[in-house]
Amino acid sequence: MKISKRQLKKIIKEEKRKLLREGQTQEEDLFNALDQYVMVLDEEMGYDVPREDLKAAVFKFVENYFRESAYAAEQYQQELEYNSDSFIDPDRQ
Repeated sequence: MKISKRQLKKIIKEEKRKLLREGQTQEEDLFNALDQYVMVLDEEMGYDVPREDLKAAVFKFVENYFRESAYAAEQYQQELEYNSDSFIDPDRQ
C-alpha cells in the first residue's frame, strides 16, 4: 500500500498529538485544536493553500465566534430580564 507525503505528514501529526496530549496546558490544547482546524481547512480548500488565505479564513472564523457568542450573551441577558420582569410572586397577590 502506498501513501502520499501529505498522508504521511497527517499520520505523523496525529500520532505526535496523541503522544503530547498528556499533561498539556489549556494553551497547548488550544494550539493543537487550531493546528487541527488549519489542517482540515487546508484540505477543504484544496491543499497547498497559501498561508495568507488560511490565516484569513481562521481570522474570519474567530471573528464569527466572538460575534455569535456576543449575540448569544445578549439574548441570554434579555431572556433573564424578561423572565424576572414577568415573574409574579404568588405570595404577594
